Amino acid sequence: MGFSQMMELLQIKEKGRIVFCNAGEFYVAIGKDAVLLSELLGLKVSCLKAEVCKVGFPIKSLEKYANLVMQKRYGYIVYYFNKEKASLEIVESYIGEKTNNIVVKNINCYKCRNKVKYYRRTDEYIEAVAKLYEEDIEKDKLEKSKKEETRKWFINKKKKTD
Repeated sequence: MGFSQMMELLQIKEKGRIVFCNAGEFYVAIGKDAVLLSELLGLKVSCLKAEVCKVGFPIKSLEKYANLVMQKRYGYIVYYFNKEKASLEIVESYIGEKTNNIVVKNINCYKCRNKVKYYRRTDEYIEAVAKLYEEDIEKDKLEKSKKEETRKWFINKKKKTD
């Protein structure tokens, strides 16, 4: 069983709580938890394997990120995988009011869809196209944000003139 399979089983066991587990010097969340944490906290998403996203942060930053998740009122559980004993230990746990109801395991980025990570060496051409697509997505988000700000400004102006 690999790390991703272990994490998927822990997600099933924990029923909606965000699951973190150490991988080296980082705590990692994968799949639907990574997608949620990207939306909630703006953590950068990368590919764990094709069609499965991951996010992570240094072990020493656990308190900071645990507090941020608690402020959003989501439940979470943090496991420490002890390689020597081949065992999992619960480091921290919080039962929040909200649960992760996301069903997708990825943000559906161009890199995952085209399995860039399957190559031993990064394909620079696919990488360039992936960046282009992701920049377009960011531009679209920025435009929507500006339109929303303009709409709010007009609503506030109308209220002031009434």
